[in-house]
Amino acid sequence: MGNYFDRFMEWMDERLGIYGHTLRPAPKYAYRFDYWLGGLVLSSFIFEVITGALIAIYYSPSDPYVSTTYLISKVPYGALLFSLHSWGAYVMIFFMLVHMTRNFLVGAYRPPREVMWMVGVILAGLTLGEAYLGYSLPYNLISWVATTTGLNLFTYMPFNLGYLISLMTVVNPNQPGVVSGISPLVQRFFVFHWILGGLILMFLMLHLYIFERHGITPPLSQVKPGAPELVDEYKEKIDKDNEWKLQPLIRSIGMVMMLFLLTVGIIFFIASAFPFDISTATGTPTYTMPAFNPVLAAQTPPVPDWYFLFIYFFYKAVNPYNASLIFLGWVAITLLFPFIEEYVFKHRSPHPAMRPAAISLGTGFIVTFIVNSVWAGLTPGKDIGPIGIYTDGAIFLVSFAILWPLLKYVIQPRILKRMEINSSISTSGKLISSTKFSPSLLEQRKIVTGFQVLLIYILLAGTGIYSLYEFILMMSNPYYQFLAGGFLGISCIMFSFLIFLMVVIKHGKS
Repeated sequence: MGNYFDRFMEWMDERLGIYGHTLRPAPKYAYRFDYWLGGLVLSSFIFEVITGALIAIYYSPSDPYVSTTYLISKVPYGALLFSLHSWGAYVMIFFMLVHMTRNFLVGAYRPPREVMWMVGVILAGLTLGEAYLGYSLPYNLISWVATTTGLNLFTYMPFNLGYLISLMTVVNPNQPGVVSGISPLVQRFFVFHWILGGLILMFLMLHLYIFERHGITPPLSQVKPGAPELVDEYKEKIDKDNEWKLQPLIRSIGMVMMLFLLTVGIIFFIASAFPFDISTATGTPTYTMPAFNPVLAAQTPPVPDWYFLFIYFFYKAVNPYNASLIFLGWVAITLLFPFIEEYVFKHRSPHPAMRPAAISLGTGFIVTFIVNSVWAGLTPGKDIGPIGIYTDGAIFLVSFAILWPLLKYVIQPRILKRMEINSSISTSGKLISSTKFSPSLLEQRKIVTGFQVLLIYILLAGTGIYSLYEFILMMSNPYYQFLAGGFLGISCIMFSFLIFLMVVIKHGKS
């Protein structure tokens, strides 16, 4: 299958310049899950576009809450669709944070990938903005109180940013077409929600283009200080080392298919097992969140969704202007982190042990993000005071006090010695296991035999057929939509494992 596919792609390459140009074959060592975390984010985005478009058919910004309850209670499989889109946003943000954390740890932002990192940071900001807008669209009490409170806080942004935000969010209540009793801002947020989605798509395409331009990052243990960090610079290893051998494109296509099915399966399973703000106790799915009411809003503490709690923390600790400065400083450091490492810390290798200052600073950011989010979530509507900022400062000091000397003086010498040994053995023409990546556990120990793979195929296919049968059977009864969604989610996860066995592992042995 791989040969036929590659011949087709080579034929296309002669005409369109795709194979080996826009789409690059990856080395064998790269077929590990951590190298493909970005695929989970991309799959989540595609899933959100599809489900969002379906929801938009029934959503009316002129009466947002009623249209939301109508979708959930009256539209066939509308409750499942609402839960899928809501949980899909959470899954996408979670995968995005994991993907960025991994790339930080392995130094995937180092030259010449600085622009790719900056585009990724912009994508993260757009994604959070998209989630912020989507969170407000059902127009329930909790979401709209948090939304309007956030807008009020952001008006304190310096450098006239608050004025720009107000230009886009202040709507004349006498504007034609505004429905009495409904905030006219909902209409604007609905439009912005789609605009940001288009911007995410544009920056995703740029991000993928830069990624394909530079290729996958080399293994950390193979990059000595000052050595090139592009896989194309290691021609000898690509030609002679089996673990660096460029693989047929069919393996990458299989990996993408596996990641998409896995993402869809995870979202379907979570959304079905835990319906998002939906109750099925009465048989008919009902929305559990109350409608926005100005009287109740005055008595409701503003609590943003979990991915904005770390920002909310700053505004609970200091005055809004200083909180805005801290937030903008956080964004600036994250955006310019590649240049801070290159020109301030002057690290010369992507290995974490060779980047003690960057790892210490980044760990401080990660820990404070978690601490601030939990702290803000546990204190809704309450001021924390300057103790919150002092705590953040203490976290950064502790991170540097522990990690910097540990990495610099304990781990770094051992890594350098190991690199020198591997380099000397490699140049002498000898091959040892430490100079190459070990085969995967399934390849090394041959746990999965041909007969066992056949049994797994039969089991997965049988489960998939049964799940499809149950799904079709339940379509006649809308009350069982979440059970049907659960079956579909499990089936997608199992079929993703099937593709992993067929394309990624089995094809990798050849």
